[in-house]
Order: sequence, then structure tokens, then C-alpha cells
Amino acid sequence: MFFDEHPEFLETSTTANDRGRLNLRHEAIITDNLDVLTGARVLDIASHDARWTFAALQAGAAHVTSVEGRAGLVEASRSTLTAKAVDPERYDLVHGDVYDVLAREDYQVDVVMCLGFLYHTLRYNELLHGIRATGAQHVIVDSKVMPGVREPTVRMVTDQNVVKSMAIADRYSFGGKSLVGLPSAPAIRRMLATYGYRVEKRFNWDRLLAKHPDAEYVEKYRSGGRVTLRAVRADRNDVPEGEPIDAG
Repeated sequence: MFFDEHPEFLETSTTANDRGRLNLRHEAIITDNLDVLTGARVLDIASHDARWTFAALQAGAAHVTSVEGRAGLVEASRSTLTAKAVDPERYDLVHGDVYDVLAREDYQVDVVMCLGFLYHTLRYNELLHGIRATGAQHVIVDSKVMPGVREPTVRMVTDQNVVKSMAIADRYSFGGKSLVGLPSAPAIRRMLATYGYRVEKRFNWDRLLAKHPDAEYVEKYRSGGRVTLRAVRADRNDVPEGEPIDAG
């Protein structure tokens, strides 16, 4: 499986770096989306150590722009991609706050990957407005959610900025902390719909985990506390104001 062949990413970051879990996430995030990633221009938001940037490139993406707020992770990404002899013309590694970068740059891409990020922010309007401005036809989302909540709801949480797996400090942080939100699955659908994206499929984690009953560190996927979705850009008339109920 993918991370068996590329174990470097088990060393470049200690955040969510269990090999088995990463392999299963690769199935959900990359393999299940080969039809839109192949030949695509991709924007990887909060790209961490470039594990998913590299995976998208290996899947046939034409180019990936990666935006990451922590300088050390950007340098680790550069070292890894260089060591793997990835053509530097196929990727850009950008160090900066994703909101500032999206406001400053005029990215034109086909796919946006927003992985492990929606529960580390409350700045949803800025984020979705920036994603829409890229012209992306598809958005791939992988996120923790509030399991079993059937309404578009966001629970407020506090992130510690010094922890690499949490939100970076931004202009709204105070005392080394950021106020962030844990959305429900319907909230994610509502966010996407508001900016003209319709969720066209939700990855079937139950089916995948049934094939891997001994998988570890996947409790949230198993319980519906984490989801993987793909949304497609739609005409305004194609996106209903009231999103379908989804208890996931």
C-alpha cells in the first residue's frame, strides 16, 4: 500500500502518522478520487509535511500547490520531495497563513484538497470564498465531525497554537490559543452549498473498514466522527438551500 512504499512520511511528522491509518486514508482520499485528480491542477490546503501533495502527484496530478503555515513543515516537505526526485516544476510549496495566501494569490486549479483542516478554524466564509475563487471544479474534504448531529451545527473548541496538530497562530489568536469549530457533516454540506458546491459523494468508510477489521486509530471513521466527502462545483440552481439530512 502507498505508505508502505513511502515510509518517509512516518518520520517527517508525528501527527497522525500511523502507517495503517494513512494507507486507509489514501484509499479514501486519493484512490477513490483518481478520476478527478489525474491530470489536475491541485491546491492542497494546510499541506503539513506534503504527504497528500506527494500522493496526488503520484496519482497523476499535473501540478500541486501546497500551502502550509509552519515553516519547519514546509522545509521537511521540500526535503522529502527533493529526495524523491519529484520534478520541481510539478509543485509549489508556499509558506503562509492560508487565508492570506488565498486573498493574495490568483490560483486557478481543478481540485482543492481540504484535509484535516475544517476543525482547526472558524473562518469558514474566508476559506470557502477563497476556494470558490480558485475556480476549482471539485473539493475533497476529510474532516472530524460531530457524530450523529443531524443539523448544520458547529461546536466551538480551543486549539493550542504550539501543538503542530492544531491551528497556527493568526491575527485572531490570543494567549497562544485559537477559537476553532468542530462542524457536523450537515454543516460542511451547508458551507459548501453556500459557495456553490454540491456534495456528490461520501466515501463509504464502513465498507473499507469491514475489509480491515483490525485497523487501529480509525475509531472516528468507524463511529461517524470523521468523514471524507467530494463536492462538485454547481450552478446556483443546482444547489438546494436546505441541505439533505446526514447524521454522519
